[in-house]
Amino acid sequence: MRILLLEDDADAAERVRAALADIADLDLQVAGGVAEAVRYAAARPFDALILDRMVRDGDGLDALSQLRDLGVRTPALVLSNLSATRHRVEGLDAGADDYLVKPFEADELVARLRAMLRRGSTQGHPEVFLLGELEVRVKARTAHWRNRYLDLSPKEFDMLAFFAANHDLVVSRQMLWDACWPEYRIPPQMNVIDVNLSRLRAKIQAVAGLGLIETVRGQGFRLASGAAA
Repeated sequence: MRILLLEDDADAAERVRAALADIADLDLQVAGGVAEAVRYAAARPFDALILDRMVRDGDGLDALSQLRDLGVRTPALVLSNLSATRHRVEGLDAGADDYLVKPFEADELVARLRAMLRRGSTQGHPEVFLLGELEVRVKARTAHWRNRYLDLSPKEFDMLAFFAANHDLVVSRQMLWDACWPEYRIPPQMNVIDVNLSRLRAKIQAVAGLGLIETVRGQGFRLASGAAA
Protein backbone atom coordinates (compact mmCIF):
# COMPACT_ATOMS: atom_id res chain seq x y z
CA MET A 1 0.00 0.00 0.00
CA ARG A 2 1.42 3.37 -1.02
CA ILE A 3 0.57 6.14 1.44
CA LEU A 4 1.54 9.81 1.48
CA LEU A 5 1.91 11.34 4.95
CA LEU A 6 1.97 15.12 5.37
CA GLU A 7 3.72 15.66 8.70
CA ASP A 8 6.55 18.06 9.61
CA ASP A 9 7.28 16.59 13.06
CA ALA A 10 9.75 13.70 12.80
CA ASP A 11 8.54 12.03 16.00
CA ALA A 12 4.91 12.22 14.92
CA ALA A 13 5.78 10.81 11.51
CA GLU A 14 7.59 7.92 13.16
CA ARG A 15 4.53 7.18 15.33
CA VAL A 16 2.40 6.93 12.20
CA ARG A 17 4.99 4.70 10.54
CA ALA A 18 5.02 2.42 13.59
CA ALA A 19 1.22 2.27 13.64
CA LEU A 20 1.20 1.13 10.00
CA ALA A 21 4.07 -1.32 10.36
CA ASP A 22 1.88 -4.41 9.99
CA ILE A 23 0.39 -3.31 6.66
CA ALA A 24 1.72 -5.58 3.92
CA ASP A 25 3.97 -3.95 1.30
CA LEU A 26 3.75 -0.55 2.97
CA ASP A 27 5.38 2.28 1.00
CA LEU A 28 5.14 5.42 3.16
CA GLN A 29 6.23 8.70 1.58
CA VAL A 30 6.59 11.58 4.07
CA ALA A 31 6.19 15.22 3.02
CA GLY A 32 7.06 17.99 5.46
CA GLY A 33 5.04 20.78 3.91
CA VAL A 34 1.99 21.65 1.83
CA ALA A 35 3.87 22.38 -1.40
CA GLU A 36 5.87 19.18 -1.14
CA ALA A 37 2.75 17.10 -0.48
CA VAL A 38 0.94 18.57 -3.48
CA ARG A 39 3.94 17.90 -5.69
CA TYR A 40 4.18 14.26 -4.57
CA ALA A 41 0.46 13.48 -4.72
CA ALA A 42 -0.05 15.08 -8.13
CA ALA A 43 2.96 13.34 -9.63
CA ARG A 44 2.23 9.70 -8.80
CA PRO A 45 -0.62 7.49 -7.55
CA PHE A 46 -1.14 6.82 -3.85
CA ASP A 47 -3.67 4.53 -2.20
CA ALA A 48 -4.31 6.99 0.63
CA LEU A 49 -3.29 10.37 2.03
CA ILE A 50 -2.77 11.08 5.75
CA LEU A 51 -2.64 14.82 6.37
CA ASP A 52 -1.68 16.80 9.45
CA ARG A 53 -3.28 20.23 9.60
CA MET A 54 -0.58 22.39 11.21
CA VAL A 55 2.62 22.07 9.17
CA ARG A 56 5.52 24.40 8.52
CA ASP A 57 4.12 26.15 5.45
CA GLY A 58 0.40 26.13 6.14
CA ASP A 59 -2.60 23.91 6.76
CA GLY A 60 -2.85 20.35 5.46
CA LEU A 61 -6.33 21.25 4.26
CA ASP A 62 -4.71 23.67 1.81
CA ALA A 63 -2.87 20.73 0.25
CA LEU A 64 -6.08 18.72 0.11
CA SER A 65 -8.06 21.55 -1.51
CA GLN A 66 -5.35 22.05 -4.14
CA LEU A 67 -5.29 18.35 -4.94
CA ARG A 68 -9.07 18.12 -5.19
CA ASP A 69 -9.05 21.14 -7.53
CA LEU A 70 -6.50 19.32 -9.68
CA GLY A 71 -8.78 16.30 -9.89
CA VAL A 72 -6.77 14.05 -7.55
CA ARG A 73 -9.35 11.91 -5.77
CA THR A 74 -7.06 9.77 -3.60
CA PRO A 75 -8.82 8.99 -0.29
CA ALA A 76 -7.63 11.34 2.46
CA LEU A 77 -7.64 11.05 6.24
CA VAL A 78 -6.89 14.15 8.31
CA LEU A 79 -4.87 13.38 11.44
CA SER A 80 -4.72 16.43 13.67
CA ASN A 81 -4.55 17.86 17.18
CA LEU A 82 -7.42 20.17 16.24
CA SER A 83 -10.39 18.36 17.76
CA ALA A 84 -13.33 20.78 17.82
CA THR A 85 -16.41 19.91 15.80
CA ARG A 86 -15.81 22.88 13.51
CA HIS A 87 -12.34 21.53 12.73
CA ARG A 88 -13.79 18.19 11.69
CA VAL A 89 -16.37 19.95 9.54
CA GLU A 90 -13.61 22.03 7.91
CA GLY A 91 -11.74 18.84 7.07
CA LEU A 92 -14.71 17.13 5.49
CA ASP A 93 -15.68 20.27 3.58
CA ALA A 94 -12.15 20.45 2.15
CA GLY A 95 -12.58 16.98 0.66
CA ALA A 96 -11.31 14.65 3.40
CA ASP A 97 -12.86 11.20 3.65
CA ASP A 98 -12.22 10.89 7.39
CA TYR A 99 -10.86 12.86 10.36
CA LEU A 100 -8.97 11.34 13.30
CA VAL A 101 -7.83 13.33 16.33
CA LYS A 102 -4.38 12.94 17.91
CA PRO A 103 -3.36 11.14 20.02
CA PHE A 104 -4.65 8.09 18.19
CA GLU A 105 -4.66 4.34 18.69
CA ALA A 106 -2.71 2.43 16.06
CA ASP A 107 -5.52 -0.08 15.52
CA GLU A 108 -8.04 2.68 14.89
CA LEU A 109 -5.82 4.43 12.35
CA VAL A 110 -5.35 1.21 10.41
CA ALA A 111 -9.07 0.40 10.60
CA ARG A 112 -10.04 3.82 9.30
CA LEU A 113 -7.59 3.55 6.39
CA ARG A 114 -8.96 0.17 5.42
CA ALA A 115 -12.52 1.45 5.67
CA MET A 116 -11.69 4.34 3.33
CA LEU A 117 -10.26 1.97 0.76
CA ARG A 118 -13.27 -0.36 1.02
CA ARG A 119 -15.53 2.54 0.14
CA GLY A 120 -13.96 2.38 -3.27
CA SER A 121 -12.61 5.91 -3.43
CA THR A 122 -9.15 4.95 -4.63
CA GLN A 123 -8.16 5.36 -8.26
CA GLY A 124 -5.32 3.92 -10.31
CA HIS A 125 -3.73 7.22 -11.31
CA PRO A 126 -4.28 10.87 -10.57
CA GLU A 127 -6.01 12.90 -13.29
CA VAL A 128 -3.22 15.48 -13.24
CA PHE A 129 0.54 14.97 -13.24
CA LEU A 130 2.70 17.87 -12.03
CA LEU A 131 6.30 17.08 -12.88
CA GLY A 132 8.51 20.09 -12.36
CA GLU A 133 7.36 22.65 -14.93
CA LEU A 134 5.38 20.05 -16.88
CA GLU A 135 1.64 19.68 -16.27
CA VAL A 136 -0.31 16.85 -17.91
CA ARG A 137 -4.09 16.77 -17.41
CA VAL A 138 -5.25 13.27 -18.27
CA LYS A 139 -9.00 13.85 -18.24
CA ALA A 140 -8.84 17.13 -20.17
CA ARG A 141 -6.10 15.69 -22.42
CA THR A 142 -4.01 18.84 -22.26
CA ALA A 143 -0.34 19.43 -21.51
CA HIS A 144 1.53 22.62 -20.58
CA TRP A 145 5.11 23.63 -19.91
CA ARG A 146 5.37 26.66 -17.64
CA ASN A 147 1.74 27.37 -18.55
CA ARG A 148 2.53 27.27 -22.28
CA TYR A 149 0.25 24.92 -24.19
CA LEU A 150 1.69 21.87 -25.96
CA ASP A 151 -0.31 21.28 -29.15
CA LEU A 152 -0.19 17.50 -29.39
CA SER A 153 -1.94 14.96 -31.57
CA PRO A 154 -4.01 12.31 -29.77
CA LYS A 155 -1.22 9.70 -30.01
CA GLU A 156 1.44 12.21 -28.99
CA PHE A 157 -0.61 13.06 -25.92
CA ASP A 158 -1.10 9.36 -25.14
CA MET A 159 2.65 8.87 -25.22
CA LEU A 160 3.38 11.90 -23.03
CA ALA A 161 0.72 10.85 -20.52
CA PHE A 162 2.24 7.37 -20.36
CA PHE A 163 5.70 8.83 -19.78
CA ALA A 164 4.26 11.05 -17.03
CA ALA A 165 2.49 8.15 -15.33
CA ASN A 166 5.73 6.14 -15.42
CA HIS A 167 8.23 8.95 -14.93
CA ASP A 168 10.33 6.90 -12.52
CA LEU A 169 10.69 4.02 -14.99
CA VAL A 170 12.47 3.34 -18.27
CA VAL A 171 9.74 2.83 -20.89
CA SER A 172 10.39 0.35 -23.70
CA ARG A 173 8.92 0.52 -27.20
CA GLN A 174 6.83 -2.54 -26.33
CA MET A 175 5.36 -0.72 -23.34
CA LEU A 176 4.57 2.34 -25.47
CA TRP A 177 2.95 0.19 -28.14
CA ASP A 178 0.78 -1.72 -25.64
CA ALA A 179 -0.32 1.48 -23.88
CA CYS A 180 -0.82 3.84 -26.81
CA TRP A 181 -1.89 1.51 -29.63
CA PRO A 182 -4.08 -1.03 -27.82
CA GLU A 183 -6.37 -1.26 -30.86
CA TYR A 184 -3.67 -3.11 -32.83
CA ARG A 185 -3.12 -6.73 -31.83
CA ILE A 186 0.09 -7.05 -33.81
CA PRO A 187 3.77 -6.80 -32.89
CA PRO A 188 5.08 -3.30 -32.20
CA GLN A 189 5.51 -1.20 -35.32
CA MET A 190 8.82 0.46 -34.59
CA ASN A 191 8.53 3.05 -37.34
CA VAL A 192 5.11 4.18 -36.10
CA ILE A 193 6.42 4.52 -32.56
CA ASP A 194 9.58 6.36 -33.58
CA VAL A 195 7.78 8.81 -35.90
CA ASN A 196 5.29 9.78 -33.22
CA LEU A 197 8.00 9.98 -30.57
CA SER A 198 10.11 12.20 -32.81
CA ARG A 199 7.17 14.56 -33.36
CA LEU A 200 6.43 14.64 -29.63
CA ARG A 201 10.04 15.47 -28.82
CA ALA A 202 10.10 18.23 -31.45
CA LYS A 203 6.96 19.86 -30.08
CA ILE A 204 8.28 19.74 -26.52
CA GLN A 205 11.60 21.20 -27.69
CA ALA A 206 9.82 24.04 -29.46
CA VAL A 207 7.90 25.07 -26.33
CA ALA A 208 10.21 24.07 -23.48
CA GLY A 209 13.51 24.74 -25.18
CA LEU A 210 14.89 21.39 -24.04
CA GLY A 211 14.33 17.71 -24.54
CA LEU A 212 12.27 16.11 -21.79
CA ILE A 213 12.31 12.56 -23.13
CA GLU A 214 15.72 10.97 -23.04
CA THR A 215 16.96 7.75 -24.63
CA VAL A 216 18.33 5.02 -22.39
CA ARG A 217 20.60 3.05 -24.68
CA GLY A 218 19.49 -0.53 -25.18
CA GLN A 219 16.46 -0.13 -22.89
CA GLY A 220 14.05 2.54 -24.08
CA PHE A 221 13.12 6.02 -22.96
CA ARG A 222 12.24 7.98 -19.85
CA LEU A 223 11.07 11.40 -18.82
CA ALA A 224 14.15 13.45 -18.00
CA SER A 225 14.82 13.97 -14.31
CA GLY A 226 14.53 17.75 -14.75
CA ALA A 227 10.86 17.41 -15.68
CA ALA A 228 10.07 15.14 -12.75
CA ALA A 229 11.92 17.13 -10.10
